[in-house]
Amino acid sequence: MQVSDDELRPLIRRHAVRHAPPEGLAERIRQSVRTEAAATPPALTRKPRDGWKGLAWFGTGAATAWGLALVLLASPVPSQDALAEAVTGNHVRSLMASHLADVASSDQHTVKPWFAGKLDFSPPVVDLATDGFPLTGGRLDYLDGRTVAALVYRSGPHVINLFYWPAAADAKPAAPAFSTRQGYQLIHWAQGGMQAWAVSDLNAAELQNFASLMRERTAPTTARP
Repeated sequence: MQVSDDELRPLIRRHAVRHAPPEGLAERIRQSVRTEAAATPPALTRKPRDGWKGLAWFGTGAATAWGLALVLLASPVPSQDALAEAVTGNHVRSLMASHLADVASSDQHTVKPWFAGKLDFSPPVVDLATDGFPLTGGRLDYLDGRTVAALVYRSGPHVINLFYWPAAADAKPAAPAFSTRQGYQLIHWAQGGMQAWAVSDLNAAELQNFASLMRERTAPTTARP
């Protein structure tokens, strides 16, 4: 699907991921402005004309510093929401670039082996075609500072991106948590040492149904005595 420049610009403005500025940035800028002020010689030691130049230079520098602070601090994305924003951004980019799958197949026995040697973990891959969510392929993606597995499912015309990667060593299983970003529905959970994020333009009830089925089919089995 080709996207024109006129169509691309509003999409980027809408879906581009914004990041919160580093902690303490505003204070460092304030300190820098105070340092500049302290380093500026008193106006009385200069000729009147030079004094005005100095004041003008300082005023411009201070305005620039504070302008930068306002740009970086305006509408920051809370750190706990940064991953949800990244997941949404990756979903949108996969649709815009028409690159949903590196391996296009509805056969889980084709998709799962494809990841072998490309990841340092084995993602759970199941087909939910009989439940209305057929598997259509998989690809490599990048989230949370690492390469992750992206599994692609469909529900009619709707695309579901399901991202998997290992949870932290001390992470406990977590029930599904639902959220929305930029008109998309997201649901994430932790199970079997993995964390999963599903994102789609499906309605909330259908995406929750998808997540419930996926958790049921990929739940670790307990060995019988």
